[in-house]
Amino acid sequence: MFVPRALKVKRNAHDDGKGCVAKKAKPEAEALGGDEGSGHPAEAVVTEEAKAADRHSAELCPCPGALLEAEQGAKDNHVSEEPVKSFSRTQRWAAPGEPVCVVCGRYGEYICDETDEDVCSLECKAKHLLQVKGREEKVALSSPQEAGSWPQSPVHTSYVYKEHPFISGLQEDQVENLKCQLGISVQGQDVARPITDFEHCGFPEALNLNLKAAGYEVPTPIQMQMTPVGLLGRDVLASADTGSGKTAAFLLPVIIRALFESTSPSAVILTPTRELAIQIERQAKELMKGLPRMKTVLLVGGLPLPPQLYRLRQHVKVVIATPGRLLDIVKQSSVQLSGVKIVVVDEADTMLKMGFQQQVLDILEHVPHYCQTILVSATIPASIEQLASQLLHDPVRIVAGEKNLPCSNVRQIILWVEEPAKKKKLFEILNDKKLFKPPVLVFVDCRLGADLLSEAVQKVTGLRSVSMHSEKPQTERKAILEV
Repeated sequence: MFVPRALKVKRNAHDDGKGCVAKKAKPEAEALGGDEGSGHPAEAVVTEEAKAADRHSAELCPCPGALLEAEQGAKDNHVSEEPVKSFSRTQRWAAPGEPVCVVCGRYGEYICDETDEDVCSLECKAKHLLQVKGREEKVALSSPQEAGSWPQSPVHTSYVYKEHPFISGLQEDQVENLKCQLGISVQGQDVARPITDFEHCGFPEALNLNLKAAGYEVPTPIQMQMTPVGLLGRDVLASADTGSGKTAAFLLPVIIRALFESTSPSAVILTPTRELAIQIERQAKELMKGLPRMKTVLLVGGLPLPPQLYRLRQHVKVVIATPGRLLDIVKQSSVQLSGVKIVVVDEADTMLKMGFQQQVLDILEHVPHYCQTILVSATIPASIEQLASQLLHDPVRIVAGEKNLPCSNVRQIILWVEEPAKKKKLFEILNDKKLFKPPVLVFVDCRLGADLLSEAVQKVTGLRSVSMHSEKPQTERKAILEV
C-alpha cells in the first residue's frame, strides 16, 4: 500500500517489518480551494505550494500496515488494506467520539506528522500544511520584532517549581489571612504557599498563553493552593465545589510532569464516566496546544477499541480513561504503566459510589510505588479518607469551601409530596413560569420510568422532553446533550 510518510493511518496494524515506497499526491489545484461537494478529475495536478509543503512525502516510508478490525463477540482479528484517500469527498463523516479532520470536519483517519493534527485525506493534509505555513508567515511579517515572543519549545530538560519572590515576601499572617478570606484550609507537613497568579509558577510561555486563551486570567482558590503543591510532586487529597476549577488545578501539574518526561505514557487520569473523560481531554488539549510531543489518548467504553489501541502506540504522554476500559487494556498487555509518574483519580467519591474502587486499586498496582497520586473529590466522606490512607504517602489535604457540604452555588428546596401526587406536582412546577426556567433535569430510579415520564411530560405540558439512560447508545446520548 502506498502512503506518504507524513501521514499515519489511524488503523491497528501488525508489524510485519515490510516497507513500501510512497507515491506523490496529485490532488487537483481546484480541489485545494474548492467545495467538498464539487467534482474532481481522476488525474489531478498538485499546485506548486502543495508540492513544496509535501515534498518530503515522496521518500521511502514505513507502510502503516493493515487495518485491525475487532469483530463483536469474536477474539480473532482480520487484516485488510485500503489505499490512502486522496480527496476529502471520498472520506466518510466522523461518528461521535471519532477524530475529526481539522480542515473539512470529516473522519480524521490520518495524523499529519508535522503538526500532529487529524486529517482525512492527502488533499486536506496539503491544505492544512499551507494554512500552517501561511499563519507562520503572517505572524513573521506583521510583527518581526516580536518573533522571539512566539511560543517556543522548552529549553530546559526539567522543571523545578520555585516559590515566586512576591509569594516569598509575604508575611506568614498575610498568607493565613489570604487563605481565610478564600476559604482554603490545608493539612500536612511543609505545605507550599498559595499562588495569586499563574505567572508565579514559571510555566513555559506557550502554556501561559494557552491559559489566557482558555480564559484562565486569575486562579480560583483551589487552583491557588493545589497547583504549587502538585508541582512540587506531593500526594494530594483535594476537595472543592463543582465548577470551582479542580480540573485545571490537577491538569497543570500533569502537563508539566509529562512535558519533561520521556516515558510514554507519563500520566494517567481516571474518571468515573466517559463524558467526564471527554471533557477533561478537551480541556487538556487546550492547555497543551503548542507544547512539543504532548499527546493524549482517550480510553473509554462505548467507543470503538481499535482506534484507542492505535492511538496508544503513538507515544502518548497522558492517558485519560475510565477504570474498566483501562484495566481491560492493561490485562491485554496493550499498554505498560511502568513509566507513569503521576496518577489523578478525579471524582473519587463518585468512583466509589459506582463500585470502581477495586478496579482503581488494580490499575494502581501496575504503576511504580513512587508515583505521585492526586485524589480529587467534591466531598471527603469516610470512605475517601480510607482510600487516601491506602494510596497516598505523606499527603497534603486541601479543602476549598465548606468541607463535606453540597455545592454552595446550588439552592436546594425539599418538597414533601405523597407518592400518587408526585407526577401531578412535577407538571405544576413545569407549567409555572416563576419556578421553571428551561432546561431542567428530572432524575428517576429506573430506565423505564425515564421513558414513560418523558412521554407524559411532553403530552401534558407540551414541552419538548427526552429521556437518557444506559440502554441508549452513546451516539444518541451525546446527541441529546448537544441539542
